[in-house]
Amino acid sequence: MNNSDVFGVFAFLAAYIVVIAIVAIVCYVLYGISHMKALKALGYDKAWLAWIPYGNYFAMADAVIGDEESVNLFGNVNVPAMVYKLWWLGAIVGSFIPAVGSLLVLVITIVFLGNTYGRMYAELEGKTLQETQAIGYVSGFISIIAVVKFLTGKYE
Repeated sequence: MNNSDVFGVFAFLAAYIVVIAIVAIVCYVLYGISHMKALKALGYDKAWLAWIPYGNYFAMADAVIGDEESVNLFGNVNVPAMVYKLWWLGAIVGSFIPAVGSLLVLVITIVFLGNTYGRMYAELEGKTLQETQAIGYVSGFISIIAVVKFLTGKYE
């Protein structure tokens, strides 16, 4: 391999990194804008938390449960409000568990983030939680659904 080949490989890698960085920035901005819009529509006074990683999870949960002392999941599991608001700490800790940690993080995220999205959709769309629960849990797994719903939603 001569010097021009090495330069070509480095140029390709640099271009690849730039493209990935641009895509990541665009995704971050769209996520922040959409979630801030939804939090404002919910009347949440700290909507700027939508721009802070993990702070956005707290803000969304806080916005949908308000002053409730506990949150009902799946119709029969009551979770204290503070646990519901700070569920993401469990996901962070779970990521350090070998072997089953990734699966645990996925389950925690889908359950808590999905429930939060379901509650947000219900409140923003004037529906019941049962009507928005399925799309909420899917959104907990595929967050782009929430971004699209929040960006295209006509909220006052």
